[in-house]
Amino acid sequence: MVWECTQRFYEGETRCQEDIVSALQFNRSGELLAAADNGGRVVIYEQVKQEESSRAETEDSESSEGAHAPAGMADEPPSVSGRAINPDANNNGGASTPSLKVNRAANPNSGEGARGKGQVYYKHLLEFQSHEREFDYLKSMEIEERVNQVKWFHSASSAINLITTNDKRIKLWSVKNRRARNISNFNFRPNMNVRPPTTSEALSASMEKKAIRSSKGYRSNAMDVATIVNSQLSGGGRLKRPYNALRVPCISNVNYVMSAVCRRNYANGHLYHIHSVDINTDGETFISADDLHINLWNFEVMHESFNIVDMQPGNMDELTEVITSALFHPSHCNIMAYSSSKGTIRLSDLRQSALCDRNSKVFEIQRASGESHSFFTEIVANVTDVKFTPNGNELIARDYLSVKRWDLRKESEPVCVYNVQDALMPKLVDLYENDCIFDKFECCMSHTGEHIASGSYSNTFRIFGTDNGSDELLEASMTPTNVFGAIEPSKTRSPRFAALFGKGGPELNKRKELDLNLLNCNAKVRHMQWHPTQSLLAVSKGNEIYMLADNPHQERRAP
Repeated sequence: MVWECTQRFYEGETRCQEDIVSALQFNRSGELLAAADNGGRVVIYEQVKQEESSRAETEDSESSEGAHAPAGMADEPPSVSGRAINPDANNNGGASTPSLKVNRAANPNSGEGARGKGQVYYKHLLEFQSHEREFDYLKSMEIEERVNQVKWFHSASSAINLITTNDKRIKLWSVKNRRARNISNFNFRPNMNVRPPTTSEALSASMEKKAIRSSKGYRSNAMDVATIVNSQLSGGGRLKRPYNALRVPCISNVNYVMSAVCRRNYANGHLYHIHSVDINTDGETFISADDLHINLWNFEVMHESFNIVDMQPGNMDELTEVITSALFHPSHCNIMAYSSSKGTIRLSDLRQSALCDRNSKVFEIQRASGESHSFFTEIVANVTDVKFTPNGNELIARDYLSVKRWDLRKESEPVCVYNVQDALMPKLVDLYENDCIFDKFECCMSHTGEHIASGSYSNTFRIFGTDNGSDELLEASMTPTNVFGAIEPSKTRSPRFAALFGKGGPELNKRKELDLNLLNCNAKVRHMQWHPTQSLLAVSKGNEIYMLADNPHQERRAP
């Protein structure tokens, strides 16, 4: 597969901590994409329709090279916050054109196959503040506004529903078109500190002035409200306003705007920080998980939840593992899976008992008795993310160094292990000292089940082929195949390799690896999501989101 960047969204001219993306999630159909950040904001992107995208392609072909057409209209894939990106420019020095409340399109790379006939593009739909910074006075602890996870909730209504969570509070949001009325023709006194007139109010005022000037019989008696008030106040008399100078406020026009309303607020359900939420397929319940507990909620009940998993020991000194992730099965509402810091994945059936203390299946690699065990063995085995495959028959789990694919019918060993960043083994001591060894990376699988993606350092991530065994190292940039700080695979064997395995043996498939001398631990690709129906991957890097798609019209270059 040949990957190319089709769009780039970003927030802010300069990268700050509040603008870093903290969660990504497509809805079930893939028409909407939600992105949350550390500042508690949620941005929703809408898929551009096919006829609008084709019309945008025609306009781009007619426009001159390098020119950006305004995409305030819904026929171009815009970049977030109204900022234009030039993908043909260099990634580090690409010029951007800021604009206020006017979105501009991010034109993809030039080429015949850059805009495929079935290509998917997105535009900015809505941005709202989901969480605010709070302070817990009982524990003397500040609660950050960072959104840890976003999940779409599909209901029978026409509204768009999603739940968001920070460390302590879960909210259910409803997004839909609402009527916004513009009221004009107010009676304002002079020198009053009022809001500036809207466009409709200024237009109606200008039309009234033209009507007064054109009416000859009314010209002599027509007086401005400000003139009447000033003349009466300067004369020392009472403020009297003639009846013909009074204005009756009226509704000038009615517009429909997208807005988000908080429908439910689920608080005080966890003692520790919430890191996972997931919605059940029954459409009535959802779970939330912290380090030691998993609670089951009903959407209609805000002040009560049921604890279904409790890993808190009687003595906290005996604590050996914590919960790292939890989710429901994509098609069976009674099956739930959760992972732990020991590298264990537990599958529970909610029909067995109210408290899921007995697990139906436990997926764990059994280490041999004589196997070497180091200080970092348990740390790198920490499972940071778990996902069910689209068919629901397998699990993929990401630990610090690899992604493991498990078959639900086989608990003894994984089906396959995909090494994401095993080249970091010599630097585990340095990564432990700067706390990077505790970073949490996500993993995801394509809708066809043919590819698995997961992130790494130096703005890179890997895509593995489950069928053909391919292994690609890509970079989250406008040119994903040009990876900075990567070591190209050697084409010839070393003398030591030839002496050990012979000269006539088949060549092993080598892959690109990160250069440890150029490793940037601050540039992390932690969040990514596959489109549910298209070969499209959304990857976040800091405050930027890259949409990467497979280009079937472009042939892979020979290494």
